[in-house]
Amino acid sequence: MKLFHSLLIHAILIACLFTCLFSQHPGDLKVREGVDAFYNFEYEKSLRILSSARTEYPSHPVVHAVWAAAWYQYDQSQFSEKKVYSNFESRLQKVEKIYDSLAAKHPNQTNYLLFLGTVQSLKARIHLGQKRFLSTFYSAYKGMRMIQKANTGPYQTKDSLLPIGIVEWYSDLSNPVLKLAAQSIGLRPSRYKGISKMEISASESEWAWMESMSVLAYIYQFFDLNPEKGLAYMNTLSSKYPDNFKFNIYYCLGLLQTGKINEAEKKLEILDDKLSQQRPFHQKRYRPYISFLWGELYFQKNDHNSSLVYLDQSLKEYDSDMDVVLANVFLLQGKIYDLKNMRYEARQAYKQCIKLKNSTSAIVFAKQYLNEPYKG
Repeated sequence: MKLFHSLLIHAILIACLFTCLFSQHPGDLKVREGVDAFYNFEYEKSLRILSSARTEYPSHPVVHAVWAAAWYQYDQSQFSEKKVYSNFESRLQKVEKIYDSLAAKHPNQTNYLLFLGTVQSLKARIHLGQKRFLSTFYSAYKGMRMIQKANTGPYQTKDSLLPIGIVEWYSDLSNPVLKLAAQSIGLRPSRYKGISKMEISASESEWAWMESMSVLAYIYQFFDLNPEKGLAYMNTLSSKYPDNFKFNIYYCLGLLQTGKINEAEKKLEILDDKLSQQRPFHQKRYRPYISFLWGELYFQKNDHNSSLVYLDQSLKEYDSDMDVVLANVFLLQGKIYDLKNMRYEARQAYKQCIKLKNSTSAIVFAKQYLNEPYKG
């Protein structure tokens, strides 16, 4: 469930915030500049630009929602969880009133309905953090319905394919309850069709291409494995946004998954050097990811003892509600124990991996190796 809501809400946050394909709006260039700063982890710069744009272009359909989203990302890196959610909820309430007013004044411009739905969906992020799961789904559902309403007929956009594709993909990956939920809003669960929609968004959308690539790379690296595609998308994103530390981490993972060990080692050394320059929140979140990457690198070099040291370090440091990397840490740990003929320890690691129940390919492999030892 956590994975579904995080993917869906983040996709709605980016893909639908910026859907302005069929008409240009005054202030587009300034808003785009703010969005680029946002993606490049330059939150203060992004907020300065977007705050100014809100004053200069109050009727712009994008600026208010992305302003709230930028504040959320900034607050996450600075404050406690309670304060983050309190600030986010307050800003969303203000923004929702603005979109209500704009939609009433301009009933023929469905962009305002689109962003009203986006803001309603973003409330789900607050409820998720508060573990109010029923409210989380209701908010996401309400927002998605509004987004669908705003993107019918001549107003349909390529950008809207991302959140719709995610729901189709994940609901087919997940349990029957989510399949029924997707069907209740007129979507047909299908991993293949979901990915196809996201691929179109990645190649043809004006605003959502970057988030579409990010989600697809995530899928290809951890779920429906396609290392070459995952690497290609992360290469594009990390080149476009060189200061986005997360994109660089997943680009390095792509290098390892495709056997480019020398390039990966050079990239890892750069990541090590730059980690201390990141915000404290990002240092805490991404340090265990880097430890995992070192563990994977040494595994590929057949230095299993060094690999285990880094994997143990990753487990001790892990501090993220997104546990896809954690599943891969346990899986790799189990594989090494099997190669060292430590079957009991290997089985324990596989069981820890399976216990996460996050639908990643790591779970599939862990179940396989739990019954038949990994042999290399």
